[in-house]
Amino acid sequence: MNEDRAAHTPRNRAASCATTAGTATAQPPGGCRMAVARTTRVRPAALPSRPPAPLPAAPARPPRRMPGPPSARAHITGFIHHLLAAMVALLFSAALWGTGCATAHAQPAAKRIGYLEAGPFWLYTRTWDAFRAAMAREGGLRCEFPQDARFSPGWEPENMRTLPEKAAELMRRKDLDLVVGMGTAAVKALLAANDGRTPIIGMGMADPVAAGVVKNAQDSGVDNLTTRVTVDRWSSMFRVFHDVVRFRKMGVMYPDTPEGRVYAALGDAEAIASELGFSLVRYGGLSSAETPDECRKGLEALREQGMDAFFIGPLNCFDIGGDGLAPLLDTLAAWKLPTFARDGSEYVKAGALMGFSTWDFEPIGEFHARQARSILTGGSPRALSMQDKSEPSIALNLATAKAIGFEFPFDVLVAADELHETITRPAPSDTR
Repeated sequence: MNEDRAAHTPRNRAASCATTAGTATAQPPGGCRMAVARTTRVRPAALPSRPPAPLPAAPARPPRRMPGPPSARAHITGFIHHLLAAMVALLFSAALWGTGCATAHAQPAAKRIGYLEAGPFWLYTRTWDAFRAAMAREGGLRCEFPQDARFSPGWEPENMRTLPEKAAELMRRKDLDLVVGMGTAAVKALLAANDGRTPIIGMGMADPVAAGVVKNAQDSGVDNLTTRVTVDRWSSMFRVFHDVVRFRKMGVMYPDTPEGRVYAALGDAEAIASELGFSLVRYGGLSSAETPDECRKGLEALREQGMDAFFIGPLNCFDIGGDGLAPLLDTLAAWKLPTFARDGSEYVKAGALMGFSTWDFEPIGEFHARQARSILTGGSPRALSMQDKSEPSIALNLATAKAIGFEFPFDVLVAADELHETITRPAPSDTR
């Protein structure tokens, strides 16, 4: 009975019907209806080969774009676009190479700046480099420094005679937005040719007020001129030199021209000499070239007049990168003469007894760059501030002191900003 019950269960009936579904054996009524239906769904091939009626076609729809990775063509197109953009940027950067001003994404018209100096000098080079570097650090201005608007005739007298002509050529040009005059002689030449149209910035001048370039420290007196003025720098220098060395006769050497006397700070030297009670021993026989041979003759003439200290001014024969520096300093040391270098600790390192510490050219460049940006964006040169601060600091060379038999007072050693224990002279290529 159990076997019969098992045979009549739905599962066993389905299995039994499955074995006879393809045969002609008659099945009990209703006995395999459910099983045959299931078998028909699973194995349609066993049914009669009557094809089913086709379903009505669905209305056409546009293919749906599924999100996915871009096609190969999209990759290639994007790559070409990026490549072209990079090439354009590279070509644009090459066009601006060496311009000296920073560039912005939206390029404004380039500002063109001319340049005039009487001749090469290390202080001019470093001031100019600091100015261009400061301009490059500030965005929003694009500058050009055309080579055909840069003049440096040379210090020889025959070349100096062409300086007014070069200045006039720069001031006549209508494609310059600004002209830089480097040094007193160059600025004076530009002012002599001035038509009041092109702005002028004076740089690298020893004393613009004493030279008569500007009216006073607050007002240039010329609408299209500005510069940098440091008040009382040189009088402090002579005062410190005398306080330390206590000389009686200080030698000073210069070309006997208005510019030469300003370079030597002769007016300040005379005022401090009168105040402190020492004498000035002068030699004004140098030409504008200020060659080493001329300077050697000048030193001998000063020695014959009894100088017991020497002031090293901004002379070409003492150029820190020139061939005349070492023999002239050696001569002064052999004569046991204390020396003071106006233009910084580079000279003290090279063998001067003492001097002002190195010019800090970066803030000087920034000062002039601020003036230039204001002018190039519509500011009035005369309205700009010209006064700048310069804290005097002292450098000493202990090796030179030992060589000439000079002993620095202890308080001077303590107060000095730089102490050099050796004599080190740079190669000419280090400063040009």
